[in-house]
Amino acid sequence: MTDIAIRAAARPGRRRLVYLCAALAGVAAGLVIGLAARAPGRIPPDARVVTVTPVFDFGSGPSRGEPDHRFTVTNPATVARIAALIDGLRQLPHGTYSCPSEADTATMLTSMQLTFRAVPGGPVVATAGADYVGCQFAWVTVGAQTVSPLDTNTDSGQPVQQQVLAIAGVRWPYPPG
Repeated sequence: MTDIAIRAAARPGRRRLVYLCAALAGVAAGLVIGLAARAPGRIPPDARVVTVTPVFDFGSGPSRGEPDHRFTVTNPATVARIAALIDGLRQLPHGTYSCPSEADTATMLTSMQLTFRAVPGGPVVATAGADYVGCQFAWVTVGAQTVSPLDTNTDSGQPVQQQVLAIAGVRWPYPPG
């Protein structure tokens, strides 16, 4: 490197070339490091199936007499778009938030849960959720790692839940919150 710097100093045109190459190498190294340091807890690339489940109050399920309007997306391209949407959610700063109180009625839609799998009926590779009430945070869990709080607003300005339903081409029969 010293030899290159001395030779480049002797020729001004080559100096710019050396600086340009050094800058490009720095950018390339930064990209590689940035890709390798991907935020933990984001959706793994092998996710090919996602089940979207509405959550009412503090739990859901037909056993509680609640509607079950979950749906499963098996188109890998659609699942990839939903995963990219979740991956693009902005990490919010950790700290104390002043949130409205949670709903206490079992018929209120309080959040959307997404369960990602590599194959239909296979083991879960990741879960994600987004709240409709309270502070309206999103979260992602992969293995034992959870990334939270995430902003539920996407780059388009629309809530992540609305975007997931639009990408999947699904309309739930009840309003959120």
